[in-house]
Amino acid sequence: MLPKPFFYLSDCQVLDESVLTSQSYSNDVMGWASFTHQLAENCYAIINKTPFPSWDPACLDNSRFISKYIPDEAKVDGPSPPERHEGHLPASSLLFHLPTSKAKELKDLATPAYGSWISTFDAFSALLWRVITKHRATLFKPDLKAPILWAEAVNMRKRMQPPLPERAQCNIFFAALSTMHQNQLTAGEIISELPLSRLAAYIRMLTNNTTQEGLEKALEMVAPIRDKASLFIRINSFPPMSLATTDWRETRICEADFGFGRPKAYRHFFDTGNEGLIIVYPPRNTSNPDEGCEFVISVEKEIVGRVIEDPELKQYFEFRGIEAE
Repeated sequence: MLPKPFFYLSDCQVLDESVLTSQSYSNDVMGWASFTHQLAENCYAIINKTPFPSWDPACLDNSRFISKYIPDEAKVDGPSPPERHEGHLPASSLLFHLPTSKAKELKDLATPAYGSWISTFDAFSALLWRVITKHRATLFKPDLKAPILWAEAVNMRKRMQPPLPERAQCNIFFAALSTMHQNQLTAGEIISELPLSRLAAYIRMLTNNTTQEGLEKALEMVAPIRDKASLFIRINSFPPMSLATTDWRETRICEADFGFGRPKAYRHFFDTGNEGLIIVYPPRNTSNPDEGCEFVISVEKEIVGRVIEDPELKQYFEFRGIEAE
């Protein structure tokens, strides 16, 4: 069964349409969002009898991401699809809200006194990495001197030259992995040894190093694999202390005007558990001027209470309930 994105309309009804399904085999979440905005504009035009929106056929052109031709006899079989790591424990997905004002405070706190610029993403990611790692360490008892995997999905549309069309479809994201860099942070450094600003700067470094050149080299490397589906990355195939983040704020789904309503909130339900995954959602469509982005954070059930009541997390984040169990 494929996961279905869905969103609440402003009249609180649920729109659940399988045609909108986002599958990273062929279209990532930003490609899905572009399709949804295009659909919304067409619906608006029909209902309000206004001109239909334009469509750039280049949005469907993914030729620049197709590797050079390799004959079948030169191709090789890929690895076996990964399974869920046996070390994982039952987990719950928790919904948190980060008010805009608190996000600014957190960014100010995490910005290095001297050094490079960091984003709001770097700031809240650094805090979540610290808090979740701290509480998971009480369960899994990791070697505090051993590195911990951090993974981040990076939208490559704005990083390509020449630029891609604004609503480019296809699967155009790349993963930033801490394991791809010589400098890997240990559990002890993440939990307490480094200041929050160092964690934020580290995440910014990983993001900045996710480049078009790196993507093109990866495409060349996987070109000989006969079945590309064998390269599927399953988040919970990584060890339990690992953490992956995917940022969906730029989908702006709640801004889409269908002519008969705007989405109230956006969610994407999975049909399997995703231990170690953080999803960042765009703000809900509300009248609250301080409404900020939302987070679905998967944590082990044994530490749910400790994560929710963590003083450092509560200083900035508001708990909004259990999203899934």
